[in-house]
Amino acid sequence: MRVRFYPCACGHLNVIGSKRELEERAVEGLDQLEELRRPWIDRVPVRCEACGDAVQRILEVGDVWLDAGIVPFSTLGWQNDEVVPGGYGTGAARGLTGADLPDEAYWETWFPADWVSEMREQIRLWFYSQLFMSVVLTGGSPFRRVLGYEKMLDESGREMHGSWGNMIDADDAFARMGADVMRWQYCAQPPNQNLLFGFGPAEEIKGKILRLWNSVRFLVLYGNVDDWRPRLADLATGPDGELGALDRWMVERTRALVSEARQAYEDTLTVNVIRAFEAFVDDLSNWYIRRSRRRFWDGDETALRTLWFALATAIRVIGPVMPFLAEELWQRVVRVAGAPSSVFLAGWPEPGDPDEALLEEIAAVRRVVELGRQARAVANQRQRQPLRKLVVQGASLPAHEAELRDELRVKEVEFGPVDATELRVKPNLPVLGPKLGAALGDIRRALAAGEFEQLPDGGIRVSGHDLGADEVLIETVGRDGWAVASDDGVTVAVETAVDPELELEGRAYDLIHELNTLRRDRGFELTDRVKIVVPERWREVVHRHGEWVAGEVLATELTVGVVGEPQIELA
Repeated sequence: MRVRFYPCACGHLNVIGSKRELEERAVEGLDQLEELRRPWIDRVPVRCEACGDAVQRILEVGDVWLDAGIVPFSTLGWQNDEVVPGGYGTGAARGLTGADLPDEAYWETWFPADWVSEMREQIRLWFYSQLFMSVVLTGGSPFRRVLGYEKMLDESGREMHGSWGNMIDADDAFARMGADVMRWQYCAQPPNQNLLFGFGPAEEIKGKILRLWNSVRFLVLYGNVDDWRPRLADLATGPDGELGALDRWMVERTRALVSEARQAYEDTLTVNVIRAFEAFVDDLSNWYIRRSRRRFWDGDETALRTLWFALATAIRVIGPVMPFLAEELWQRVVRVAGAPSSVFLAGWPEPGDPDEALLEEIAAVRRVVELGRQARAVANQRQRQPLRKLVVQGASLPAHEAELRDELRVKEVEFGPVDATELRVKPNLPVLGPKLGAALGDIRRALAAGEFEQLPDGGIRVSGHDLGADEVLIETVGRDGWAVASDDGVTVAVETAVDPELELEGRAYDLIHELNTLRRDRGFELTDRVKIVVPERWREVVHRHGEWVAGEVLATELTVGVVGEPQIELA
């Protein structure tokens, strides 16, 4: 930034306060003054206030951040009496732009700025220089809100330098990642933490975005089976008419996404937008779509309309973060219903306030399902293997018993106390060692033998000693034949014993999975009917569960033959 100081030989220091004052005191050179920068400003001497002699400006320039700090005034027409046609295309910018320089009335409509953003180091540089100059010139701040953020490093946490070989060229990043993936990386980063940028994180993000893409693909695939077309009226608030419980939940979950994302955008915390969106896509894909697969196969119009509403709304919500993919999906999936020509012309969705009670209810169901899967994992039981019984303590969900049976592949669900657990208590050695000394050995043996009493405050009474909750390590485990998992006041237990009937049903699930994988690998269409021959090892499964297996894989014939691996052909 050019310095406004003009020292005179008479000892007086002249300071020029504005362009208007410069014009009044200039001796010459105004005709060539294209902008207030070097070299043009150096050719404009001014007359000394004290003695009247012509004086030259100090040639040195100030910190460039001072130049950046004056931007709210220099670029928007501050103190300009009238618009200057082509006023931006002067000096160094000649030939680069023909934009007009606005007048002060225009500046007043844009000042102060609603929001500015730069890295944290700019607190002492750009943010400060803007604030200082604005307070001096106008008495107020040049911005209403500020977002600062930390550094961008490479994916291993090192600074990027060309000499280190870890600098990523922008063109290379655009080509290998894509603009939307790069934007996702920036937006998903908490502003108070360094961004670890690189191709590795980009691949993880692609996987997350692929889940959205696959959900859209699922809608298109099943919608085309019955030549289904979306309704524009559903875009606003979702499908009308009588909705099933799962459809109602999906509509409310979509409303919750809109509410959470709106707040995140208003808080200028895009990391919360990403978190809300990722959770929503997980719920959409891993709960609604998976729980509704049979309905989609049957061409259930309500399920298709609900899924379309959820996806169309999600595309509108995520548009500011990844505009290119959002626009592509809008054109492919939403525009066909007669919607606005672009997602960015559709406005912000206003589907209404979410039903929090319903959302909490389904969240409780999903928590039980997740705990059930954890308990299975503890017992090394495959998710496809049916089990006999599930006991749930701390969450009474009788209306969802069928869902729990189906999700966890159990024959019976019971809500009530879990009696299939036992406590295992060990001494917290760093704490009890110094306290008990030689008595620690007896305490350890008594605890291992189960010779203790649990106290109301969470402590343990053993061998005449009352031990506090911080002095022992307590673990709840399942008794023989049971597996247990607990979290946030909810405990579930699954009976792990597998009788021959359950084992055979588990094998049937395995066969269904194997045959559907074979269908996909062979490139069969979704609606293709097939004939299948399986090896001898599947004879009992086919005998007991053949009709069910055939229905799941669209087989008109399912037989056992002399083959090494399953054989499949079009019916």
